[in-house]
Amino acid sequence: MQETNVGQNLEVFYDVFDESCNFLYEKLHKKYLELILLTANNILAGEVLNDLEPEDIKKLRDIYKPLEDKDFNVEEIRKAMQAQILKGIKEMNFQNGLTTPDSIGLIMAYLLSKLTKEKSLNICDPLIGSGNMLYTICNHLTINLNLFGCDHNEYMIRIAKVFADLLELNVELHLEDTLNLKIYNLDFIVFDMPNVIKDADKNYIPYKWILHYIDMLNDNGYIIGLINNDFFDYDYNKEFKKELINKGSIIGLIELPDNMFVSKPKSIIILSKKISKDKKCFMAKFTNFNDVKAFNNELLRIDDYLDSLEV
Repeated sequence: MQETNVGQNLEVFYDVFDESCNFLYEKLHKKYLELILLTANNILAGEVLNDLEPEDIKKLRDIYKPLEDKDFNVEEIRKAMQAQILKGIKEMNFQNGLTTPDSIGLIMAYLLSKLTKEKSLNICDPLIGSGNMLYTICNHLTINLNLFGCDHNEYMIRIAKVFADLLELNVELHLEDTLNLKIYNLDFIVFDMPNVIKDADKNYIPYKWILHYIDMLNDNGYIIGLINNDFFDYDYNKEFKKELINKGSIIGLIELPDNMFVSKPKSIIILSKKISKDKKCFMAKFTNFNDVKAFNNELLRIDDYLDSLEV
């Protein structure tokens, strides 16, 4: 896929996809996420796969024609698909279903590139949702990546699969509870922690998840995750922190601007499988991404700190 006019081609891809979904809705009356899957499969196949009347098939072929003479790059497709998926998620009112902002994926790609010198990596998003964050990271790295993902929601796994197919990415996807996921020897685990609080036993679920994820890392592995700012407030007896420092180290916390998030403000946590002797944790805060000078100054601080680590 070649580099092209991103804005123009993105709009073309989005409009074609949206028109196809709207037309299929008139004929099939399915949920929007189902229509996304049908449309994506038609585009991937290069033909109309739906059981429709001949005149309807001809109409869909006409809808898809603007895609024939254009070379879309992966970011154009990803951004157009992100907007389509968000539309479908809102319609079905999925809890914690909103896609992660692109800027987060870009920051995570930068952090990941600073934390490794390897040319090939195993990376997993165990809370993959639609896949947008993992695919954003992938699109902005030149490293060879073996991609894995997990979600308990069948719709999200199906969307993540067809999304990856459109981006020509090979991803091993697992439909199961994240605590049951057993993929080991991972170099990186990335995630956007949903706004869940407690399980049936009134335990704060994200603590269980993170302790499980550390076990899936290799000895030099890292976790880069998006967590709520009140993440540690639920560790009333400091039991989670005790378990965590016995399994690895918290090496960084980066607080993100409040205005980036609809509900709870979030931070990026960086964990290492290596157990640090000095227990130091770097703290950073981005107050506003629009303040270029402040953003660059904080980025330089993060850059200097990451350069000081032995990776």
